[in-house]
Amino acid sequence: MDPLLASLLNFYTFSTGRRLFALYQVRKAAVAASHADLAAHAAHAIAHDTETRALEAKWAGRKLTTYSPEARQIDIYVDAAITAFRDGADAQIRASAPGDPLADTAQKMIAVLLPKGAGAITSLPFVEELAEVQRILSRVDEPDYKSLVTELGLTRQVARLKNLEGQYRAAIEGSGGPLTFAKVKDARAKGQSLLLQAVAMILGKYPSDSEADRTARGALLSPILVQNEAIRRYLRERKPIEDVNPETGEIEPEPPAPGEAPAKA
Repeated sequence: MDPLLASLLNFYTFSTGRRLFALYQVRKAAVAASHADLAAHAAHAIAHDTETRALEAKWAGRKLTTYSPEARQIDIYVDAAITAFRDGADAQIRASAPGDPLADTAQKMIAVLLPKGAGAITSLPFVEELAEVQRILSRVDEPDYKSLVTELGLTRQVARLKNLEGQYRAAIEGSGGPLTFAKVKDARAKGQSLLLQAVAMILGKYPSDSEADRTARGALLSPILVQNEAIRRYLRERKPIEDVNPETGEIEPEPPAPGEAPAKA
């Protein structure tokens, strides 16, 4: 069993603004409850994610011209591979007899992997499309989907997408000089880990289900749980998760990144 906090604690991945907004409130509650160690940890997490926001802003401001011609060419191949995967599954579904359980299972898989269709992914900016490709590949490697991919005859399409993923990632991350998407991604992952560490500290302070522990635990965890529930609603409704202003908690429209939206050149 994986002992990482992300495996042990059932929380969604927060956007940076949502993490910051929750952590500001956690720090305030920790100070009020005289938990100096938790307040200090929250302050450290806030400082880290403040830097993460700066990295994200810098990354979003990069121009499309910073992407190499290789990245643009591979993007075309990735688009074709995603479309081929979708078309292959659709062909099997259409050719199946009425009531064929394979067709039903295939439809459910496509609804999970491509909930808004292939075009919703192939029209994304390079970085976001790469993240979606990585999500799809992680799911098709799960035992249930892996056998289904084989049964549907999609092994070749998946192998092609896996091969392109590495090339796509290298081309994108190698196009941005000192700042790469890998750095932004790592900063986000560390910010999420620091948030989960705060959760673990709170649980350690109030571990029982006594009324006193539940009340004290709830006061400290509430800002995090509120954001977690907000993200759950976005995912349930299949909507993009909107970030919030770290200080006010209000929805913060994502500014269009020059050259990245519109998505493709």
